[in-house]
Amino acid sequence: MLLTQYKPYYKSILSLATPVVLAQAGQLTTQFADTAMVGNYGGSDPVPLAAVSLGSSLFLLIYLAALGLALAITPMVGEHYARGERREVGHLLANGILYTFIIGVVATILALAIRPFIGELNTLMSGGEGDIAAVAEMALPYYDMMVWSIIPLMMFLAIKQFMEGIGNTKVAMWITLSGNILNIFLNWVFIFGELGADAMGAEGAGLATLISRVGQMVAIVAFFYMSRRLRIYRSFFERGAVKLKTLKSLLTIGFPISFQMVLESAAFILTSILALSFGAEASGAMQVAFSIANIAWMITVAIGSASTILIAHTYGASQRDRLRPTINATYHLGLLWATLMAILFVVLRTPIAEIFTDNQEVVSLTAELMLLIAIYQFSDAIQGLSISMLRGLQDVKIIMPIVTCSYLLLNIPIGILLAYTFGMECHGLIIGLTIGLSSAALLTALRLRRQTRRFEQGELSPR
Repeated sequence: MLLTQYKPYYKSILSLATPVVLAQAGQLTTQFADTAMVGNYGGSDPVPLAAVSLGSSLFLLIYLAALGLALAITPMVGEHYARGERREVGHLLANGILYTFIIGVVATILALAIRPFIGELNTLMSGGEGDIAAVAEMALPYYDMMVWSIIPLMMFLAIKQFMEGIGNTKVAMWITLSGNILNIFLNWVFIFGELGADAMGAEGAGLATLISRVGQMVAIVAFFYMSRRLRIYRSFFERGAVKLKTLKSLLTIGFPISFQMVLESAAFILTSILALSFGAEASGAMQVAFSIANIAWMITVAIGSASTILIAHTYGASQRDRLRPTINATYHLGLLWATLMAILFVVLRTPIAEIFTDNQEVVSLTAELMLLIAIYQFSDAIQGLSISMLRGLQDVKIIMPIVTCSYLLLNIPIGILLAYTFGMECHGLIIGLTIGLSSAALLTALRLRRQTRRFEQGELSPR
């Protein structure tokens, strides 16, 4: 009975989510490939792996702030698309391109501004001696390459988020997969010094990522201008299309999304950075554990992205009878995936860790951390899916106090207390994450339940 009732909703979610899964796979496989290939380049030396961990962690904070702002494009486009307002959709795209370009420029400036922090990290944490100094020195060139990839990546996202808003998730999938294949090939060339290139190690991984992201931008722009189906939206690139009011609306929705993504990610990033204080092996193990967890999270993000699109369309068309089944079907699929991943993390934790590195100390610690990461899969899925569905309803301001409470007041203080005061080190840091994610899961699910009831009763409606 349950399967029959929700079957069309499962089908709708999965049809949209599958291309997003593959596109997200492309994005996350970039990190996976960098981590695995640099780890193998270093062999038993944990420093290259820790350098990628440090460089990618600091870059990720800036990137996710920019990505969160860009995600405002999808629900706004989806709302107008559901009502058949093609001119408004075209205008939103024109505004979205300028909006993301400005974001890219600002993000690049901010990323360059925090660059000196990497160089000073060894002084702050070890007085300039030992593994930390070597990690910081090696992380800088990798980080620089990632910084210069921000603007092309934002241009790619402008069109990608627009196309997801109109229900087209396949184009970004193919372009991202192609870019990912190019990235892995160039990793092989630049990291290990193949085909006559110099062996660049961690810096080579950054260069490969930069080139592949420029390629993705060029490909999606070329598709947009060559597609006949998208011609109608290009025709609305007219004088007066870009308006300060529209840019402000994008920012109003995007800022809370960005705030949530930055604060949540900051908890993970701070965890990775704090792991450095326990040695390069601990930092490498944390990076490997999070890389594995991110692959599982990829599916949750895809299901959430599909739900954002479907709920934005439901919301825009005021289809009050479809909201609750869509939400329930989203939770069913997300929790099923979380269960499968938790089992996998427990059963195969050691063989998976061995893919990344030959260092047995790193492998052993990673396997221990994977047991804790398996536990938080459920709360992580609930909070991620709930936030994605709230985005579809454009109810994003409430997310800011929720994540502030969950991560600033609970996660980080508890994690530091357990890691340092109680001597639990990396294990304590991840327990802190679990507590923060569980708090966010409870509060966002309650908010979504309230908004669903209001929508069904006619108290919540599109502007």
